[in-house]
Amino acid sequence: MLWNNVIEIFQITTAIFSCLLNILLTFLILKKSPKQLGAYKYLMLYISWFEIAYSILDVIVSPIIYSKGAFYMIIVVTKDSKLFSKHALLIIECIWTGFFGTSMGIFALQFLYRFIVATRSDHLMLFKNYRIFLWMLIPVFFGAMWGGASYTLVSPNPKIEAAMNNSLLEVFNLKIEDITYLGPYFSNDNVIFYKSVICVTFLWMILVTSFILTIHFAFKCYLALKTNMKKSSRGFGNLENQIFHGLVAQSMIPVILMYIPASLLFLFTFLKFDIGKYGSIVNLTIALFPALDPLPTIFIIKNYRLALFGFMKTSKTNSSTVGK
Repeated sequence: MLWNNVIEIFQITTAIFSCLLNILLTFLILKKSPKQLGAYKYLMLYISWFEIAYSILDVIVSPIIYSKGAFYMIIVVTKDSKLFSKHALLIIECIWTGFFGTSMGIFALQFLYRFIVATRSDHLMLFKNYRIFLWMLIPVFFGAMWGGASYTLVSPNPKIEAAMNNSLLEVFNLKIEDITYLGPYFSNDNVIFYKSVICVTFLWMILVTSFILTIHFAFKCYLALKTNMKKSSRGFGNLENQIFHGLVAQSMIPVILMYIPASLLFLFTFLKFDIGKYGSIVNLTIALFPALDPLPTIFIIKNYRLALFGFMKTSKTNSSTVGK
């Protein structure tokens, strides 16, 4: 079985799990959320629906990442496509990269909101009513910048194509005319390609900014919760504690599956370190992210956990009754 077939099977499998788990989480948010959750309920719905869309788009694009020396390619196979033209698939691929940028904004926004709630800040008014939907546009802006930079600065390059044709045929059994792609090419024969350098620097700044904001607000949130737990009512304090532990678990998932793999891909390319087809480990971890991300929320927030276990217990009882 070719490596690209393994990737495709993995992407489809994780997309199915992602859709099922996020649909389940959507139901739990709508039907079983505690009243104290407030506007955070809408932010959680936004994230669940985003992850469903991300998983579906990942299957449509089915990206393959290949890295060699001073460049890497995010490859989309176009030869078998009957629905989309080659250029249309390039645009869809840019949207897919934009979704990665959007996820960077979402991570920071989550912890910013929880920090404001934990500190009982007057700034919470900025999230009331329709305003929370305006905040939701910020991650979309991150995504638009990421996708726009990819399309403008690292779209198909004849210099990459000349260097890649033999490798594509050998590793993936593909020719350059069978694909479209995005990818930076830093240098060749002591010539620096500044558009690629500018693009990766810009994307790296978005990634680092998101990471710093996420860690900063997570730590501030922890300190605020530690101080306020003694002052809060037991029910509200427990909910805050559950939400925070859920966010801590959720923050570890993107750190391991998004921040670190993407950073290493940028670094290896900049250092001209060959990782070949194993660059696709990055898009495997990206595909895995929306399938794992709902789990901490489902199992750590008590209302959701009890509702799920209650449903499973009822289903088991009904099955036993039918079997008698």
